[in-house]
Amino acid sequence: MATKSSFLDKVLPRIGRLDEAGLQSVVQRLARERSFLETLFNTIEDGVLVVDEAGRILYYNQAITRFLGLQPDVEGQPITNFIPELEWEKICQFDHTGGQGVVRHEFEVHYPRPRFLRLYAAPLDGEAAGSAGVALILHDATEARQKTIEAIESERIQALTLLAASVAHEIGNPLNALHIHLQLMERELRKLKAASPSPSPGKLRSAARARVARSPAVSAAAIDLRATSARNLVAPWLGTHRAKEH
Repeated sequence: MATKSSFLDKVLPRIGRLDEAGLQSVVQRLARERSFLETLFNTIEDGVLVVDEAGRILYYNQAITRFLGLQPDVEGQPITNFIPELEWEKICQFDHTGGQGVVRHEFEVHYPRPRFLRLYAAPLDGEAAGSAGVALILHDATEARQKTIEAIESERIQALTLLAASVAHEIGNPLNALHIHLQLMERELRKLKAASPSPSPGKLRSAARARVARSPAVSAAAIDLRATSARNLVAPWLGTHRAKEH
């Protein structure tokens, strides 16, 4: 599909035949188009940054100043001074060979504030071999990444909650059974005492009562474990996990 010719493409073949008034009209038209494009690029939320074949900054919009904190006098400086994480050699090779598509890269910046950025790099001359510079598009993915991290943590909390409930259930059942059997043992000891009192059953009864007295406390602890909220249960683990991430 043929592309539409731009105003400049139409004017350039006739530029030598234009008089002063014609040249002034061309300059005014180009100035209006530049102003329009500047306004358009500065309303885009994503950062737009153009570098030459050597990686020197040629143009950037206002979003780039928010993402990277660039000052007005940075034009002509290497982009790697401001994005050390940028794999410029890979992008440069892609540009020289006339690669198809774009190069994608993700990295974090900490100035002017912490952000997680996704970068898309595309040659200005399309798929043609050689180099005419590269357009870099930066997208702020900080919020999306944070939501992903929160979703993962929520799934971990649910998994740990199910694990805690299962453990409490497995502990509670044997303890309840033990409590019931100890009650039966005490009942039998009472019968023995009524039939033929002796020191030995009394001692056994004291031991049995002591065990029965301890059993509800352990069983209650298991029930408390089951009822403990997920956040209180995993708060120490989450604190350690977040500390490792930072």
